[in-house]
Amino acid sequence: MAMNPFLANVLANATGNLLSDCVEGVANYVGEHIGLLNRLEPEDNFESILKEEAERLRALRDDNEREIRQNKTKTTSSCYNQWLGSVTKILPELETLQAECEQQRNVLIECAIGSKFWEKVRNILQRVQKLMEEGKFPRGFLIDKPPEPVIKLGSVPDIKATATLQGPLEEILLLLSCEEVKTIVIWGPLGVGKTTIMQNLNNHEEVAKLFRMVIWIMVSEERTIEKLQMEIASRLKLNLQGTETAREVARSISEELKDRKYLLLLDDVKGVIDYDQLKSIGVPDNENGSKVVLTTEDRRVCSKMESVRDIEVQKLTQREAWEMFKQKVTGEKIKIPGIKRVAQQVAKECGGLPLVISSVASYFKLKKSAAEWRNGLEELRDGSEVEIPRLTQIHAFLKCCYDDLKDENKKRCFLYGALHPADTKISTDYLVMCWAAERFLGNVDDSRSFRTACDRGYGILRYLTDVSLLQTGKRMEHVQVNNVVRQVALHISSEDLDNKFLIGNQTGTSPIPQRVSDWEQATRIFMIHAKLEDLPNFPRCSKLLSLLLQRNPDLRAIPPSFFEKMQKLLVLNLYKTGIVSLPQSFEKMTGLKALFLNDCTSLTRLPLQMRQLSLLEVLDIRGCKVTFIPPFIGNLVQLRCLRVSYYKPTMMNGYEGMETDYNVISWLFKLEELVIDVISYDQWHTEATNVIKHVASLERLTSLKICFPKPEVLCALMKSRPNWQGREELVSFWSFIGCQNCHPPEILDHFSYPIGRYLRYDYDGHHIGSSISNMFPEIDALELIGHNNILCFSNFMQAPCLNGVVGCLVERCSNMVTIVGGNNAGGTNILPSLEQLHLRNLLDLKSIFEGPLSEGSLSELQTITVKGCPMLTEISSNGLIQQLPKLTRLAIESCDGIEQLIQESSSSGAMRNLEVLELADMKKLETICADESLAWPKLKELRIHQCKKLKRLPFNKENAAGLKLIEGEQAWWGNLSNEEFKEHFQSFGILRLGV
Repeated sequence: MAMNPFLANVLANATGNLLSDCVEGVANYVGEHIGLLNRLEPEDNFESILKEEAERLRALRDDNEREIRQNKTKTTSSCYNQWLGSVTKILPELETLQAECEQQRNVLIECAIGSKFWEKVRNILQRVQKLMEEGKFPRGFLIDKPPEPVIKLGSVPDIKATATLQGPLEEILLLLSCEEVKTIVIWGPLGVGKTTIMQNLNNHEEVAKLFRMVIWIMVSEERTIEKLQMEIASRLKLNLQGTETAREVARSISEELKDRKYLLLLDDVKGVIDYDQLKSIGVPDNENGSKVVLTTEDRRVCSKMESVRDIEVQKLTQREAWEMFKQKVTGEKIKIPGIKRVAQQVAKECGGLPLVISSVASYFKLKKSAAEWRNGLEELRDGSEVEIPRLTQIHAFLKCCYDDLKDENKKRCFLYGALHPADTKISTDYLVMCWAAERFLGNVDDSRSFRTACDRGYGILRYLTDVSLLQTGKRMEHVQVNNVVRQVALHISSEDLDNKFLIGNQTGTSPIPQRVSDWEQATRIFMIHAKLEDLPNFPRCSKLLSLLLQRNPDLRAIPPSFFEKMQKLLVLNLYKTGIVSLPQSFEKMTGLKALFLNDCTSLTRLPLQMRQLSLLEVLDIRGCKVTFIPPFIGNLVQLRCLRVSYYKPTMMNGYEGMETDYNVISWLFKLEELVIDVISYDQWHTEATNVIKHVASLERLTSLKICFPKPEVLCALMKSRPNWQGREELVSFWSFIGCQNCHPPEILDHFSYPIGRYLRYDYDGHHIGSSISNMFPEIDALELIGHNNILCFSNFMQAPCLNGVVGCLVERCSNMVTIVGGNNAGGTNILPSLEQLHLRNLLDLKSIFEGPLSEGSLSELQTITVKGCPMLTEISSNGLIQQLPKLTRLAIESCDGIEQLIQESSSSGAMRNLEVLELADMKKLETICADESLAWPKLKELRIHQCKKLKRLPFNKENAAGLKLIEGEQAWWGNLSNEEFKEHFQSFGILRLGV
């Protein structure tokens, strides 16, 4: 066998050309067993090979991690997690060997011939090669996230002090453990509190211990059997691809539930239900303690079922009603003698119904004087005489709340929102835009901006939620209308003979009325999620103002003459329909103000006739396959809001031969809101600068969402429009640097209020100098991803534009060693506005807080979460974490370097406001805090998972008396040495222990 020439040369130089057969044999052995050496040139060395292999492995890891970030609904398989752990472990080893190679470069032959060092090199290169092959994952490594055993409901009323509601809840909890009972019926009149009991049941810790799966379904009149089936399938996160029939879906549900002990909660059941119906949906009749609990007004709904126990919910006593009313009204004014007497009479008028109490209390809490309260009581009593079938009393009270709106535009806004299906989420932005288009919010013209009108709309929306006519979601992103309130609204709307409405029944049966005359007489048609498949051919809708057809995916074609007689139409919504084109009659809607075509994924082009819509103010075509940006959009000079996707197909979809002219953007000189969601990201890199140059010309812009392929493009925009850095002009500014902007920011999930100005900086490898950071816009929330030149986060955050940041997500900044360093703890406040701090995969992070803090620093910080920081050995030193006055939640996960969570205690001797402590996958953690005198006065929830070395807790019945929940593994709990602590808290039944 011929010897490797390079090795022969090396050996010759090292041995003075005294090559023996033995030496040649060793060289050949090396060449055969380390294939990588065959690629070496004389000027190469082991160090470069190791460096190259490390870079290849990092690149593969980063590609996989990028795919993970793009799939928010997926999680990684166990095989991938094991592979990533091996990669994380081997990379530092490669770096160490590189350094050793550099030191031994001049004695390479001594290292190579049979030495332990050579064996280390050979072994690690073999491991790298194996990891490279394994890391390709030809079958993929992403799997669906498993469904949560229980989805906790938010804003659930506390009923512990209300015996009339707490009593049935406790009775239900006892029945859940009774083998003879399969079904529990909670029944009583509308508004008596059945849903409140069910909500408390869903969230109860005892339920989480009894059942492996809890499924909450709101039934109501508008939920068909098929919809219930799909909601259960969605809750179970079933993959229904390939399942075409209800029977196949039922089979999938049954297969998923057959071995699980489940609890099915059905709220607001109207019709008779039996086991055959449940079986047809796919709910199996398990003989393992599974239960069905439902609420209804009619106790006979389960007359065909066996093993049923029913529980009647009574009206509140006068004392309970008064206590609930006081709690809902709040404030000191109710204690004033002149008001208190009237308030007691008002509470009595509510008839002991919690729903009425809540609505009426919201109605009265806005009244300031005794005279207003007396007048309100009279109106309330007068309203109770209004006759509405089945719901006379409740509807009368809600009608009274409606009448108290007084402002006709508020009433119109409420009734418009209430035409939407009950309990469905209505986007607040969308709803306000519809109100603006219908001119409920006043005129929009050169003297009054679209933003001003929308601001008024948000004010009305807030008022309607404050008086409980609408219900609000998190951060006010959506609202809902309760079914009871909706019935009142529909009754009121039906009395207006000049404003006829038509709504879909959401039952899937003949959603289009047989008489076209019903369409032709309507001023508003709301066929939302109504299973539409076709439309009338030629409806003469001369009075129609709003036509809402969203969420009808089977609606694929619009008749050619459909829009011929809709000249007065102001709002058209085709969101998530299956339409592939728009008819020529589209041009007849010359008065149209708002057009929603978003997520019409089969729509590939817009008709040229759209140029006739000269009064259009709102256009949303995000998610369509429409080429960015159709030239005729420039004719829509009245546009105030444009939401588009940057999409560049290979074919121009009917616009062949037309050069893209981004001057179109500049022509829209009245534009106040612009959203560009980037789909074709590669093409965006080459065209973004030109597009953004024209965006900068929009003088009236107040809201912008856009991505920048590199930071210099943002800097150029800020230089051309310096006022956009602050809040003087741009009220809302969402900027994404180095990444697409199609997914909602993760950091925003941690806030209960809207975030107006947000920045995601995900531009790989760019050095963030002061010249760049000083050009950032002033922002509220920041996501900083993958920057290796930042050693201390607080130093980076010294830029003036970042001083007001309230939320930060920091991820994959590998060289960051601390978050708040001691060198900047002088006279200036550090992160004075920060409320949320989330740290992930910071591989070199050694501590979060170092050194003392100046007064006011981190004074607003409420939440700290840390995950995947293997070098982290402590959270803070010198008791610094105890100096954070508003810290309520601390969560640490997968930080293997921490042995003791809190190193020292300060003189205060207390974690003053911490309410939630979560520790997971902490392999070395032995102690939370060595000082067991430290007080935890507000600690409510303690969650410990996979912390096997943690065998003693610093808590007792005195220093943590407020604990309401302890969660962890049964084995961990059994190994704890705090016997007195365990005995005390076990007696309260607050443990949730898993396998």
